[in-house]
This record gives sequence, structure tokens and C-alpha cells, in this order.
Amino acid sequence: MQARNLRGPAGTTRLILCVYIFVVLCTTAYSWWVYEKLRDQPLPLTFDKRPFFEETDRFHDLTNYVQLTDSLYGQAAKLGHSSIVFNYPPPAAFVYKVLLHTFPGHTLAPYLWFLGLCSLGFAVVTWFAAERPTMLPGAVGFAIAVTAIIGYPLLFTADRGNIEGVVWALAAAGLCCMLRYRYMTGAVLIGMATAIKPFSALYMLLLLARRRYREPSAGAVVCGVLVLASLIWLGPNPRKAYKELSSGMQAYMQRYVTNIGPLEELRSNHSLLDGMKTAALTIHMHRFDPVLARTELKKVRFQPGGWSVARSLARVYPVVMSGALAMIILVFRRARRLNQLTAVAVAVTLIPFSAADYTLLHLYVPFGAWVVYLTRDVATGRTKPRVGMMFAMAVIYGLLFAPLSPLMLYASFAKTLLLIALLVVCAMEPMKSSYFDADLSTTKSAAEGAPTMLTA
Repeated sequence: MQARNLRGPAGTTRLILCVYIFVVLCTTAYSWWVYEKLRDQPLPLTFDKRPFFEETDRFHDLTNYVQLTDSLYGQAAKLGHSSIVFNYPPPAAFVYKVLLHTFPGHTLAPYLWFLGLCSLGFAVVTWFAAERPTMLPGAVGFAIAVTAIIGYPLLFTADRGNIEGVVWALAAAGLCCMLRYRYMTGAVLIGMATAIKPFSALYMLLLLARRRYREPSAGAVVCGVLVLASLIWLGPNPRKAYKELSSGMQAYMQRYVTNIGPLEELRSNHSLLDGMKTAALTIHMHRFDPVLARTELKKVRFQPGGWSVARSLARVYPVVMSGALAMIILVFRRARRLNQLTAVAVAVTLIPFSAADYTLLHLYVPFGAWVVYLTRDVATGRTKPRVGMMFAMAVIYGLLFAPLSPLMLYASFAKTLLLIALLVVCAMEPMKSSYFDADLSTTKSAAEGAPTMLTA
């Protein structure tokens, strides 16, 4: 009977998951093979083909702040005017404090353990949420393991030491709560994530789409309290503390927003604005040439005052960003829950003024939900999506979760296009899920304070 099942919808589902696994493994292996083949060449030929930054930069997003966060009371001026730019909201300083100083003498261990446990938690939750993993034990288990162990966003985050891993953990926990109708808990967790990096606030759209206003308000209050409390501790005058910290944001704007980013970072920055800058650089060169782009980028970046084209794009980007967000809301306002979840996660990853590859962690929850959808609904024949769309999602996720470093500067541009493609596929293919889309009565009872773990 199992063999017969694997020839029908279950067999198609297994093939979809195998395509995802194949794309991740092959793309990752090829990216490292290219680097290993060229690593003995002179540095200018190889440094931008390494999937991560240079080894000398490893963990620097974390370790740069060891001295700055040793003591935080009344230290807003120290954070704001240090040679190491602090461009995060105030609560982020306390995240660094916990990670770097909770266990003296173990600067990296708490951070790496945290990411490892979050990855394990992601894998376990996805496995148990799948209704019948025994139907496809190899494909489901291998897809989850590949994502949790060698997924590029997680490894890139660990290599950089960036606190996006903490933001993702809070937001992911909040999304899981929302998907199981624990709306208030989810909103509070997302409010905490927003206090560290603000674009997580877009996840509140999932609640507003269901005309739930009390929970987003509570999340906003949590975020506001955390920011205010942090400013008071760093101040203790919150207004003065904010003014002191604003210099870090100004430096960030000058380095990443109003100018084209440095080569070693732009190749891993995939926001819509970063994509617009890369496209403008290509037009400036009159051709698509990754090697020439390396030279031209340095020329335009170090023009007096920065590249004028980048400044112009930065000025118009708020309008572009608002239009893109409005379009996403318009297209997905009545979509299935899994479609909405995926669209908002893409927005969190795509819309910021600058977004490095560690923000792709935000796609892990919609990916896990998609795997659950495949196993619970597609493999069992409860729903019959267009198979081509599911294969397209498998390829897109596979490429997003693998390094594309052989493309050099254009690796980031490829990720931008892939994120847009994921939005298009979600807009074209409704994903009706027996697990995530409850009937009206169940939704109502859950909303009234009786959260239920739905069974198919």
C-alpha cells in the first residue's frame, strides 16, 4: 500500500522535496568547489567567491561590541560615538550584553549554542507538525535536516555573529504561536523582535488581515516599553540618549543607504534598494560583467560625497517601498494563511533599506509551513495544487537557502529576483491547508480564548 501511495500524490510530493534537496546540495557544493579551486589564486580573484566573508571577519558583527557593551548604564554616548558603529535600536545593546557577558570567558559559545538550539527546535517543530512523516520519511527528514544544518542563511548568520538570529528566533516563535491561534503570545514575541530590528513589525499585518487589533496594540506597547526602558538605562535621559545613538544610524545611512555598499557586503545584500543599485551599476557599465563590476563599484563608491545615482535612488526608495508594501497588502489581503505568511516574510526580507543574507532566516517558518502543507494536504490528496508551482517553490527555496557566490556581486541581485519570484508564485497559487486554514467555527472558538491544536 505504501508503494502505491508513493506513486500518486505522495510520490509527487516526495519528488518536489527531492528537487529542493538536490538544488540546495548541488548549489552549495558548487559554490564551495569554485572557491576551493581558486583559493590559491591572488586575493582579488578569489575573495568575493567565498560564500562567506573573509575568515578574518568571522564573528565580527558580535565580537566588535565586546568592549562597548561591558557596561551599559549611562553609556549612550559611548555607543553612539564609538569608532565601531552601533546602528541598532537601543534594546539591541542589551542583547549583545547577554550574549557577550553572561558567561565570562565564553564570548562565542552562548551565541553559537543559541543558534544551534534554535535550528534544532525549527527541525523538531516542522517534523512533528507534519501529519504523516512516515509516508515520506526520507524526503521530509532530509529536507528538514538539510535546511537546519547546512542552510546558507543560518550558516551566514553564525559566521557573521549577527543578532538577526535572535530577532528570527523571537519572530519565528511568534509566528508559530499565531499559526496555532495563540495570537496574543505571538504578538508579544513579535513586539520584542521589533524592538531589536524594526521591520519585524510587518508580521502584525497577519493579525490586521483578520481584523484583530488588540494583539498588535499589545505588541506595539511591548516594543515601546522595551525601547523606552533601554533609553532610560542608557541615558538616563531618554531624549538625550536617543540623540547620542542617532549618530550611529547616520553613519549606517551614509555607508549603506545613500551610497552603494562595499563590494564584500553588497554581494550579500538583497533588499529591493540594493537590487536597484546593482541594476543601476549594470546600466552604468552598459553590460553585465561581474569582473568589471568589481572595479566600477570601487570607482563610483569613492566619488566625493558618494555615488550620486545611489543618493537619488535612496531619495525615491520610500515611495517605492510604500508602493511595494501596498501592492503586497492588496494582492494578499484575502489570500490563504500560508500565502499571507510567505508574502509577509518576503516583505520583511526584501523591503528594508539594506538586508544582508542573514535576513533570509525569516523564510524558514514559511518554508517549514510549506513542508507541512505538502505532507498533510498535497501528499494525502486533500488538495491538488498546480504541480509546476510547487516545483517552482522548491527550486526558489533551494536557491535562496544556498550560496550563489560564483555570481560574485550579482549573487545579491539573484536573491532579490528570487524573492520577487517567490511572491509571484504565492500570488498565483492558493495553498489551502487543513492545518493552517481552520473553518469559521474553529477559528471563532480559538479567537475567544480556546486555542486548539487542529487535527486533519
